[in-house]
Amino acid sequence: MRIAWITERYPPVRGGMAASCARQVMGLRKRGVWTDVLAFGSGAGDVTVAERENGDDLLIPPDDPPGSMPNIAWAQLRERHARHPYTHTVGFGASWSGFVATSFARWLGVPSIVLVRGNDFDRDWFLPRHGEGLRTALAAASAIGSVSPEKAERIQRSFPGRIVRWTPNGIDAERWALLPGEEKRRDEVRSLLGTPERRVAGLFGELKFKKRIPLLLEAIRDRRLLDSISLLAVGELDEETSALLDDPATAPLSVRMPFRSPDELPALYAACDFVALPSAFEGMPNVLLEAMVCGAIPIVSDAGAMSNVVIDRETGFVFRAENRDSAAGAVSAAMALDADQRATMSKRAREHVIREFPPEREVSAIVELLALAAR
Repeated sequence: MRIAWITERYPPVRGGMAASCARQVMGLRKRGVWTDVLAFGSGAGDVTVAERENGDDLLIPPDDPPGSMPNIAWAQLRERHARHPYTHTVGFGASWSGFVATSFARWLGVPSIVLVRGNDFDRDWFLPRHGEGLRTALAAASAIGSVSPEKAERIQRSFPGRIVRWTPNGIDAERWALLPGEEKRRDEVRSLLGTPERRVAGLFGELKFKKRIPLLLEAIRDRRLLDSISLLAVGELDEETSALLDDPATAPLSVRMPFRSPDELPALYAACDFVALPSAFEGMPNVLLEAMVCGAIPIVSDAGAMSNVVIDRETGFVFRAENRDSAAGAVSAAMALDADQRATMSKRAREHVIREFPPEREVSAIVELLALAAR
């Protein structure tokens, strides 16, 4: 196979989709699948080509004038295809990247894959400017991969007859192991979060509206846990959430940090007893897998694939998305664990995610989807 991989988020800077994109591309290349990445909006000036093992990275400069990026990319792709024909195009992200990938596939006469991540479906479906491109891409794709089973089901119902499969994220446990010396950083962070009796819950990533931090704070107040829990918020907060965290009447003690590099995250995850993801809608957050591998017990809504990752009351706590009472019950149950119970659940969570979501499974799911698309 020889793939043209279309993305807007590469190489990774702050994790999330970009980290997933890089991980999947590297996994395919390690399998011997030639994968050329066409990364839109990257670099400056002319197209930059970086040669990699089993594929090249083509950084396409920002869209100036508007509409130039896809045409520049098409010229590059057509020339490469003439020398060494591609067997597939892949759009990493369903909206813009998916539209470009399915367009290029039609022009090259090859099958196309669209990989649905999260916001590209949940949000863009309802936005006039993005929704048309999203629906066009999904209708044209030879096969569709979704990062969560519930999105796969909705896509299947919206486009009967399409090939739609769950393509879950994976996690390399060794990559997230706490290195010698990082215990000091873990302990330093934890010491900032109050007395030893307080349990620490971590909030990581882009802490924007869909993450629903206000709902979590309401759940904590409902069960009168403001003095029993501390929050470690690592990432970008919106103004509403920042204001709530500043008010001791609405939020427990918290420590806030800007985005950190992946190398700094294991110690921060390890400083937490729990990781909280109360999202209204989701894909399959890398943060969830990373934190579980580092020993944090998840408290999550059932949005996206999170309820497929976390086994309620065995490897963490799951509540109904946007349900304040259900969230309060999950937080209360988590806080009721004693030290031995926390240690047992932490161990189960780590073992579960390592066993069920290795990086090999992630890459195999995409390889299988490529084979289905070619039939």
